[in-house]
Amino acid sequence: MKLFSVVEQLTNEVKELKEEIRILKTPKNSRNSSFPPSRDMHRAKNKSLRSKSNRKTGGQPGHKGETLHQSKHPDEVINHYPDNICSKCGCVHKTDAFSLKAKRQVIDIPPIHADVIEHCVYETTCQCGHVSRGNFPAEVKAPVQYGNNLTTFVAYLNARQYIPYSRLPELIKCLTNISISEGTVFNMLNRTADLLRPVYEGIKNYVSKAVAVGSDETGAKIGKDKHWAWTWQSPTETYIVFSSSRGYVTIENEFPDGFPNSVLVSDSLSAQLKSPAFLHQLCLAHIMRELNGFIELFNNQWAMQMKALLQKAIKLKQSMSPSQYGQPFEARDEILREFEKYIDLPLQENVSKLPALQKRLRKRANSVFTFLFHPYVPFDNNGSYPNFFIIPTHSGSNVLSGIYIYNVGIVFIIILLCSHKTK
Repeated sequence: MKLFSVVEQLTNEVKELKEEIRILKTPKNSRNSSFPPSRDMHRAKNKSLRSKSNRKTGGQPGHKGETLHQSKHPDEVINHYPDNICSKCGCVHKTDAFSLKAKRQVIDIPPIHADVIEHCVYETTCQCGHVSRGNFPAEVKAPVQYGNNLTTFVAYLNARQYIPYSRLPELIKCLTNISISEGTVFNMLNRTADLLRPVYEGIKNYVSKAVAVGSDETGAKIGKDKHWAWTWQSPTETYIVFSSSRGYVTIENEFPDGFPNSVLVSDSLSAQLKSPAFLHQLCLAHIMRELNGFIELFNNQWAMQMKALLQKAIKLKQSMSPSQYGQPFEARDEILREFEKYIDLPLQENVSKLPALQKRLRKRANSVFTFLFHPYVPFDNNGSYPNFFIIPTHSGSNVLSGIYIYNVGIVFIIILLCSHKTK
């Protein structure tokens, strides 16, 4: 009997070890957990959360293509005539005998060179003894300095095009034959950020009053320390700030009054859900990534049913007319009834963290389908993701790094806003 007991114990241990190996072979990534995409390096390529459709890959019918068109007003025209003497019979062609046969255009940039603009101030002495003197422009403050065009160009290359901090002097030298140092790059960025700061604060004020605000946060290295990049986004504006905290203190510092007129769309981070807001909407993309994890690891039926229900709600949102949001709507009510049933169903045993997800959905039930009651509310905060850009780092002290990253954020936001406005 003792031998049978040992065999049974060993058999159970083997089963447990096999299960652990199976789970380890299905690692967490940004598709089945809250991991950011940056953690997916050297792993299988991400799959979209969207289900397959019958459409072919590539551009769809009606998609507007882009192609080069000739300009009606070229900057320069170069005419190419044949020889005045016919190569066959030797006849001399008259000037007015030539007619335009074809034309082609080449789009190019002229050679870049820096202009040195000298400002001279003159004075004169009146017969009464008063001296009258001209004034330098307000922005000209030193015997020799860099102009605003170069300063903003450097800030743009660094903040928006992500040219590494250490390589910018080399690039500027190659393009313009102007020699600048890394310290000059740092000062140029600071100067640009100072000029844009009023606009930056105006964006923050606008976002705080938007009807729908998406919010998210992600880790960011500043020097050797981990900080957090926070973003709040309205349909037209984006506000980003860097903080050493992922807690509610950051939200309280930036938006002390919360979002009294807004529906705040976020993940389930307690700090986000603690934010005062008119209403909250949980990001369904975050929830479905969690459900994907339970489906892939455990083939869990409850997770499959909940994911199908959320997809059903999203599909309903896409088909709703404006008048259906404020009136009784049976299709929506059916989804709410199914949801209430699922959040109270007994769960499969030994599925770690699944009860916590079910409990969270039960607790936040009023924030899961807000988007089905308000036409302007999206079902996810995925619009925030593009704002988490590749952050250049400064090789100096942590204090300089913090200032540098903060100013990069200011410049990036303004450029992002301008680029969206011109599309």
